[in-house]
Amino acid sequence: MGKDSPLKDIHLPGQIPVGSSDENFNLDFHVKESRFNFDVKTTLLGEDIHGFVEVDFLLSAQGNERVSNSFAPRLRHFYFEWGNLLIGQTWSTFMIVVVPDDLDFSGAAEGLVFNRQVQIRYTYNNWQFSIENPETTLMGFKDPAIVETEKEVIPDVVIRRNITLSRGFLGVSFLNRVLSGKTVDKDEVKTKYVLGLSAGGKIFIGNRGSDLRFMTTYGTGLGRYTALGFVAGGVIDENENIHGIQSLNGYIAYNHFWKPKRWSSSVNVSVYKAFNDLTLVGEQANDNAYSLSANIKYTPAPELMFGVELMHGYRGLANNSINGSFNRLQVSAKYSFGYNNTITNEKR
Repeated sequence: MGKDSPLKDIHLPGQIPVGSSDENFNLDFHVKESRFNFDVKTTLLGEDIHGFVEVDFLLSAQGNERVSNSFAPRLRHFYFEWGNLLIGQTWSTFMIVVVPDDLDFSGAAEGLVFNRQVQIRYTYNNWQFSIENPETTLMGFKDPAIVETEKEVIPDVVIRRNITLSRGFLGVSFLNRVLSGKTVDKDEVKTKYVLGLSAGGKIFIGNRGSDLRFMTTYGTGLGRYTALGFVAGGVIDENENIHGIQSLNGYIAYNHFWKPKRWSSSVNVSVYKAFNDLTLVGEQANDNAYSLSANIKYTPAPELMFGVELMHGYRGLANNSINGSFNRLQVSAKYSFGYNNTITNEKR
């Protein structure tokens, strides 16, 4: 693992080193998971309006550990909701926003739909409809390098249904998107329509707040939506036609509160599998990944948490003989603080 590897910040399946038997040990202290947000709620023209902006410092390309450990802030969310309408950047409507209670921010990355992007979303009762920023990622013929084409003209379309249960909730979402890329020889744009289906939820167990969390996703051309962009949305054949890459991924996690309740633990397993066409993709293309993790957390007060977590991750390539793995022991401390000054006066 190199000094600039994003694995130093979060679990990123596509960055697990492969093809080497050399062991590499590295110790890091950082505060880059720290985040700050500004949340305002009021009313406007008879409708509730809500604005939200949030930044953190993860995956910052600016800064180093030599002297001051100064890292640039990174935009996470920036949106507003007015009545049933949402406009701005936040979690994709395709993502069922339920993740394991891990210390690593992207712990079960292989099994997740995990994407934040600009969108226009309308909510009607338990239904959500959105058009979202499109971005096509492709691999060339027998070339494992993933490139962003920047040739999109049709937004990604998502329809989602949320279901409230007596002891939890479920969500089911449907994605329709178009992969677009420009040919080299004929200078024309070729397209491929692809679809995805995702379902996930959280079920409470017992009377102390323990819960079971899960998600599973299947589709063609999902690419950047799943496993933090582990594979491209599609691959190009010898005639420069686009073929969507099918994939299946998911995770299951159990979060348990011990007695006394200020102690808790979370365990999960997360898997990803791409159904690569070996006549099209290169042997170095990502193919499969999984991770296992377990932790114990101590919460002496609602605002304060200390925890220890052990994770094992694996990455395999289309050439089944090439793979790699890593192990991480993470120790974390978190203090949650905030100030609430909700405005209720409609006059501005």
